[in-house]
Amino acid sequence: MNSFKKSFLFAAIKIAAFLFMLLPIKLDLWIGRCLGWIGYHLLSKKRRVVYANLKTVFASTHSPSQLRVMTKYVFINFVQSAVELLCLPKIKRLGFEKFVDLQGKENIDHATDLGHGVILLAIHSGSWELASVVGGITKGPYHVVANEQSKIPELDKMLNEYRTIAGAHVITTGSATKEIIKAMHDNEVVSLVLDQGGKTGLRVPFLGKGTSVSTGAIRLALKYGCAVCPVWIERRGNGKHVLTVFSALGLTVTGDLEKDINTNILRAANYFERLLREHPAEYLWFYKLFKYSSQKQIVIIDDGRTGHLRQSQSVSRHLREVLQKKGKFIEENTVGLKWRGPWAGPLFSFYVFLAQYSSILKREDCLKYFLTGPSFNEVMKYKADYVVSCGSQGAGVNFILSQNQLAKSISILTPGLISKKRFHVVVLPQHDKPKNIRRARLITPKVSPNLINTAYLKEQSECLMRHYSHLKGNVRTKFGLLIGGNTQGVKFDELQIRELIGQIKEAALHYKADILLTTSRRTPLNIEQIIAKELKGFDRCSLCIIANQQNIPEAVGGILALSDLLIVSGESISMVSEAVSSGKGTIVFFPYGKDANKSRDKYEDFALKLNEQGHLMVTSVDDMKAKITQLLGRKITLKPVDDQSIIQSGLEAIV
Repeated sequence: MNSFKKSFLFAAIKIAAFLFMLLPIKLDLWIGRCLGWIGYHLLSKKRRVVYANLKTVFASTHSPSQLRVMTKYVFINFVQSAVELLCLPKIKRLGFEKFVDLQGKENIDHATDLGHGVILLAIHSGSWELASVVGGITKGPYHVVANEQSKIPELDKMLNEYRTIAGAHVITTGSATKEIIKAMHDNEVVSLVLDQGGKTGLRVPFLGKGTSVSTGAIRLALKYGCAVCPVWIERRGNGKHVLTVFSALGLTVTGDLEKDINTNILRAANYFERLLREHPAEYLWFYKLFKYSSQKQIVIIDDGRTGHLRQSQSVSRHLREVLQKKGKFIEENTVGLKWRGPWAGPLFSFYVFLAQYSSILKREDCLKYFLTGPSFNEVMKYKADYVVSCGSQGAGVNFILSQNQLAKSISILTPGLISKKRFHVVVLPQHDKPKNIRRARLITPKVSPNLINTAYLKEQSECLMRHYSHLKGNVRTKFGLLIGGNTQGVKFDELQIRELIGQIKEAALHYKADILLTTSRRTPLNIEQIIAKELKGFDRCSLCIIANQQNIPEAVGGILALSDLLIVSGESISMVSEAVSSGKGTIVFFPYGKDANKSRDKYEDFALKLNEQGHLMVTSVDDMKAKITQLLGRKITLKPVDDQSIIQSGLEAIV
């Protein structure tokens, strides 16, 4: 802030203070309410911070509309408190007792009778500057510790004068420790705050999530034996407040200082958490309360497509690993999208396109018009730090949630009509031919994100062998055969399937290898029948799973783990990606008829690109045995795909 802006701002505050001193206090507060209402609507960044903080605490109990109302009252209460601060000289003249009802004075008297000083422990809630009324009723001097307004020194001086008028002695942060210790030795009263511990504070569970709190008050109490009395001021309407001084906390003292600090800080935090949950609009929610929390929430958007969900789970796993390296504790939840009807998904995509340019349309409760009631409630149940989605419709929900919850957004594949720049990270595999967007936001793995790693393969193989115990102890060479099915623009050809099975049977006999095969839910019935007939009674076929007849979730993962060589139909990008990611030699074939005049499709482009890069082999079905011979004979060495480092390095930029 340059000197002109500083001077202008200070002058505006002085003029406002002058005008408020002239007007009746009720009119002052009415103006404060109006300004708070205006601020709520105009200060969108602050509004989002407040809403996100409230969402963190009340997501499971309050709807988006209820949280918006609560956010509005936070703005109104804050501005009214600021007006009351500027009116402190007038309030002092009229008499504090007309504005503040003090309860618990006997708790201060009892604490000072002990002779070791008193700390009044507060948080930034209510009209805390009015709490200086305590200065007029304590037996000795009353001190408040105030952070310096370093950007506007003139404002700092003015505010400290007002605090002094209210009866407090101001201790500035530069000399705070020495002056507080002296006050304790002299059996005086000092006001300190518990919240806003910043980088140096202690992380404790607070308001349902870890946050940073200040340890100063508890450290002093444990070291010097002073009493710690929680203080709470609450607005009751018509300019009236109730200031309550509670009895001193019974501190636990075991002799282990750090343990005692943790125990007693947690006790104090729980004390204020109960009050805040009862009166949330009183608190100063304007700063990022949970910025230094070690707890992080990942929300995965499930659009109902298994392939999309697996890609999201894969990226989420990488994100968890990155966060765990930084000492974070992760909770992951998946929320399913159920649309109100076939019209809702497409209409929502268009709605979100418009919402990019309108803050009103970005509200979370817009989702209730497109999702079913149970689905909307499930989506609203969590406050995310990171939102992960795959596909265009999931991206729309991702955008709405991340905007309202100040969460980092990770979108996989093209996010439909939403600009890629609206997301913190976009994961676009190379087969999607990503175009230029800001490099820091773009992650370009070679294959589709998937769950394949050493631990996953081990788990899947163990599950598969529990289903088929004859696979245990089988040390023969194994060919894993993954057959997909018809998809957009692709239809499997019966003759090519017969040729494929014949070639693989010949190779299996030649190399004394076993065949482990699974089809997919997309495999057409006629192709399933051919496969079953060709392999029936063939001794070298150890496993033949027809997916439409047997539901074996670990079939693909188990075959990837147990096989020495993989043969995969090329119409499934996700299946090819999983095969290549397993680290096994992979051969891709295209068992469907081709129009001689038809250009290459995206599946061929994907496989041929990986073939050029040396990660797999692409072949026709009639050349399958020769390619198997090349791989098993080590005449060709394929390179592993290392997308893990690519994805994790990209995610580190937003953690």
